Amino acid sequence: MTRHHRALLAVPTAAVVVLLSACGSGDGAPVADDDGVSPSSPATAGQTTALPGGRAGSGQQADIEFEDQSGDGSTALVGTVSAPEGGFVVLTADGADDAVLGWADVQVGTSSDVEVSLDPPLAADTALVATLYADTDRDGSFDPGADEVVPAPIDGGDADDDVSQLSDPVEDDAQYTVG
Repeated sequence: MTRHHRALLAVPTAAVVVLLSACGSGDGAPVADDDGVSPSSPATAGQTTALPGGRAGSGQQADIEFEDQSGDGSTALVGTVSAPEGGFVVLTADGADDAVLGWADVQVGTSSDVEVSLDPPLAADTALVATLYADTDRDGSFDPGADEVVPAPIDGGDADDDVSQLSDPVEDDAQYTVG
C-alpha cells in the first residue's frame, strides 16, 4: 500500500509556501516482488520478457547491444545489457560449439559498458556472440549446465508469436578485431 504525505508550511512574515510531498513505501527504496526482484525500467509497451522456468521478471525489457570492436584480445565490451533479473552476459565464438570465452555478472535493469574478460585471450579476429543468461540456480556464478538462456521478448500481438516456444535467446553478435 502506498502512503502519501503532504505538509503545508506557511511563514507568517513572508509570502513563502513550501509544499512537501512523498510517495512510496516509506523507506525510499523500491519494493521487491515475491521473488525478491526489485522493480526497474518498465518493459516496452506490448512486449513481454518471459524468464526461464516461467518465472516473472522485474518488467525490464531483455536486450543486448554488442558492437564491433578491436583490442588486444583479453577483454570485450558489451555496450548495453538490459536484464529482467540478475544473471550473466556470456561470450562465445560464433560457430564454435558454444565454447564459453568469458562471462560477466549483470544486475536487474540496464548496464552499460559491461567488460568481459576473455580466457583464453583471442589471438585472431573472431566473430563473437553475447548471450543473456538468468542466474537460474541463484549461486552468483555462471554455470552453463544450470543457468538458462533468457528468451527474446515476444510481442504477443503477432500471429507468428507462439509463447509456448520461447527458444530465441536474447543475444547479439559483433566482430572482434585483434590489434
